[in-house]
This record gives sequence, structure tokens and C-alpha cells, in this order.
Amino acid sequence: MKEKSDRTHRNSLVRALQIPEDVSRGTILVSMKGRERVTVENFKGISSYNTEEIRLLTKQNKVCITGKNLKIENYSKDEIEISGIISKLEYQ
Repeated sequence: MKEKSDRTHRNSLVRALQIPEDVSRGTILVSMKGRERVTVENFKGISSYNTEEIRLLTKQNKVCITGKNLKIENYSKDEIEISGIISKLEYQ
């Protein structure tokens, strides 16, 4: 019963502070710009990285980006931007 009360309190706080739902739940946001650029927000870290495959860790699963000439353009604790010729984006 305490868990339900904690969840209700947390939801009320999130609404009061107007925190976006994706941020409060740790959900990742993936944006693609054509086949040349992908941005992933709310990820936890990089599992592996080379010019043909980048694996990202998230709160709920893993994201694998495959392609050619992949390069990390921008990287922060909240967001990563990857460029190259992206052939596949897969949730694992």
C-alpha cells in the first residue's frame, strides 16, 4: 500500500513541477534526421562504439545503431547525437 502512496505522491509532484512525462519516467526519446543523424535523449551510457555500430544503455533496454562511418557528434549526460549513414536502429 505504501508503494501506491509513494507513486501517487511522485505523480502529483511531477505534475506540479510540470516535468515532462518522458523525463520523469526515464523514457528515451529518439529523433532521426533522414538517414544521416540520430539523437537519443535520456540514455544511461555507451555500451560499445565503432564506426559501424554504436550500442547505448537505457533504463529499460538497449539501443543498437548500425550503419557506416558512424561518429558521435555531441555527447552529454542527457543526450547523444550520432552522424553517419544509418541503416538500422534496433531496441534490444
